[in-house]
Amino acid sequence: MTRLAVFCDTSQRRSLERSAGRGLACTFFDARSPVPADLAGFEAVLFEVGPGSTPGRLGAVRKAAGRRPLGGLLVRPDAAKIGRARRLGFDFMVEAWRPGDPLAAAILAHVRASRGPGPGAGGRDVGLALRRTAKRLAILTDIVKTANSILEPRKVIELIMGKIQQLIPSEAWSMLMVDEEKQELAFELALGAKGKDVSSYRVKMGEGVAGWVAQTGKPAIVNDAARDSRFTRKFDSKTQFETRSILCAPLISRGRTIGVVEIINRVGGRFTQTDLDILLTLVEPCAIAIENAMLFQRTEQLTITDDLTKLFNSRYMNLYIGREIKRCKRHGIPLSVIFLDLDGFKGINDQYGHLAGSGTLAEVGSILAEVVRESDILARYGGDEFVVVLPETPPGGALVIAERLRRAIEEHSFLSSQGLSARISASFGIASYPDHALTPEGLIQKADQAMYRVKERDKNGIEVAV
Repeated sequence: MTRLAVFCDTSQRRSLERSAGRGLACTFFDARSPVPADLAGFEAVLFEVGPGSTPGRLGAVRKAAGRRPLGGLLVRPDAAKIGRARRLGFDFMVEAWRPGDPLAAAILAHVRASRGPGPGAGGRDVGLALRRTAKRLAILTDIVKTANSILEPRKVIELIMGKIQQLIPSEAWSMLMVDEEKQELAFELALGAKGKDVSSYRVKMGEGVAGWVAQTGKPAIVNDAARDSRFTRKFDSKTQFETRSILCAPLISRGRTIGVVEIINRVGGRFTQTDLDILLTLVEPCAIAIENAMLFQRTEQLTITDDLTKLFNSRYMNLYIGREIKRCKRHGIPLSVIFLDLDGFKGINDQYGHLAGSGTLAEVGSILAEVVRESDILARYGGDEFVVVLPETPPGGALVIAERLRRAIEEHSFLSSQGLSARISASFGIASYPDHALTPEGLIQKADQAMYRVKERDKNGIEVAV
């Protein structure tokens, strides 16, 4: 029976209590309580990474633990939390994504992998090799178990990249996913030096080492980037970063390359075949998990989006407004809704036909998406009616955005791709929380009523609810 000292909060304690008893006995300490002077009665220590995970507190825990392994417990980790845990210098890390995580078997595997080697020089060599192997197996077990239980692609990718960095320390690392329609690679996650600077760039298939790996489906080890014909200096020139070495492997799922993992500038030396073997071992079982998460996300997206305009549908919009109103109540912030109805849309259907009308609605959706802010939510409410939800925006701010939308629609020449030039306008109504209504239904009703006053007056205008 392995005795484990655990510093965590109450909710995580309940999960670990359910996992204990299978070769694992846990004694719990509050994550913020004083650290015992001596943890000699335990074989390892597990510490939940959170606001209380300061270097000073971790130092006190490590001092009390002596030579015993100190592990970090990451509850629903993201890239920032994984990076923070790595900087704190834990001997191992385990993740908890669902109630019941982490399992006793996963904790025990990490504890065994982190124990010191046996006595004697030979024992040290063999012990080190065994520890490395055990660590890889423990991390692989974590990845496979956890990745297949997560249905959010971003979180799966963050998990995988965090684990890769544990085994192959480097200055920068990224995951790029294939955009089959454009035949490009897009940065899904870029961490480390200059990660933010490259995240918006795209790589053509066949371009650079990553593009070559995506195109051929073969991995690559490059230890002198400047002398490799596949290497492109484009990104280094834009970011002022120096790429010296590259380790890159394809993400292959069901016989198809869906992306690549790229590791830049290994810390402490050159990339080796062992590094590549480790990388392939880690990414091969995860490619399917990533694709499954993406397929689930696309399927889920279909239930909340409008087929024609690709905007959100009214069902999702109502749920979103409800959530935002709760947030507004907590923080005392405003929320505005713009309700708009197209003027003369029936005339386009009558003159050019139903297909032209559908094309016009799709164009309106694109125009709205270009004008609104990134934080705003767009929805097709029904027919030729649209709604824009503006978080943290008072009526005055909503008026400014509504005017931009009104002018964009009025000035646009519709159906030009079909050799036509149709003109329409729109009438707008604005309602805000808490000024005009306190519920999603109330806000939509007030904005709709304001819009109809514009319709009755002269159309192509804006009015705020009363």
